[in-house]
This record gives sequence, C-alpha cells and structure tokens, in this order.
Amino acid sequence: MLCTIASLALLFPSPAVLADDDDDDDNGGGNAVATTNVSIKLPNCIILHYYSGLTINFEEFTSAIDEGAADFNVQWDGTTTGDSDIATEAELSIPSRVSVNLPNVWAIRGLSPSGNAKVSITVTRNELVSGPSKITIAEGSGSIKIEDNYGHSGTNINTSLNGIGTAEATIGNVRMTLDFSETTRAGLHTGGQYKITAQTI
Repeated sequence: MLCTIASLALLFPSPAVLADDDDDDDNGGGNAVATTNVSIKLPNCIILHYYSGLTINFEEFTSAIDEGAADFNVQWDGTTTGDSDIATEAELSIPSRVSVNLPNVWAIRGLSPSGNAKVSITVTRNELVSGPSKITIAEGSGSIKIEDNYGHSGTNINTSLNGIGTAEATIGNVRMTLDFSETTRAGLHTGGQYKITAQTI
C-alpha cells in the first residue's frame, strides 16, 4: 500500500478588522490580530521492508562412522557369505526435517487508526528443486510463521507500526520447516517462495 501525501485542511480565517480612531491627525498605526486553526488529516500508511531473494547456505557436513568388524567367507568361485550389515541408524545422523530461523528479514512502519498492523505469511511455492532432487517448505500450523521483536508469533500477528521513522520500525523473523526426505543432490535448489502481507488496522 502506497503512502499518499497528507492533505492539509485550513479553516478559512475570519477577516481581520483594522481598528482606527476618528482622529485623522493621529500618526499611530492600527493593530490587527487573527488566529488560524490548522487541522491535518493523514491517510493510512504502511511501509513493508523485505528481501526479494534469500539464499540459505547449509554448512558442509562429512563424517566417517566405524561400524566395527565384519567376517566374510569366500569360495574359490568368488561366492561370498558373511554377517556384515551396515547400521544406517547410527547415533550421528542428519534429520530429514529442519526448522530454520531467518532473523531480521522483514520490517514494517507507518500510520494506522489504531497504530497497529496485521502481518501474515503464506507459502506460495513450497518446492525447491535441482533436477530430480527436491526440498519442500512444510506448510500448516507451526511449520511456517513470523515473529516480531515484541514476542508475537504465528502465521498471523498483530503488531505495532510505531510511526513512519525508520529507527522505530518493527522488525521480524521468519521461521520455516524444511523437508529433506526427497533431497538427493548437493548444490543450489531453487523455486521456493513465501509471501508476507501487511495491512493497517
């Protein structure tokens, strides 16, 4: 929502009356005093600061896990039998779902009748892909939400606008849950998108 220039309403002043006496020989000047009542009507105004693109870089992770020892019985024809069985449920594992907090990625300021605004977030494209590999932004309650610097949290929050100055803007975070259960490649995955809506109340 764009801000419009504030309108200035002036009440037309009453005519100021110049007072003078009947003495034409008096060299003194007259005196006129007038007061003007000024009213200013401001429109609803909200300014949303945001990033049009975010890249989330996960740290590199490698690990070697010692699974102990395995015995193999090998026949002369090359046939192998044994009791080896790699345990994929090791203590050290990477979760398939990760909750990521993105701090200070949106801010609002402006004017409204209540001094407050409603801010909401929705996922508009939940898949980030790289060929057959896919990362999914989870949807639903608790999976994606916004937080402000006053402790309000959820997919929809009411928060303070604090005027139009940048120093007092309300700043917020985005928390999203990423699902890696269908992720098979390293490298850049693209295509995800969320939308933040801010409106005066």
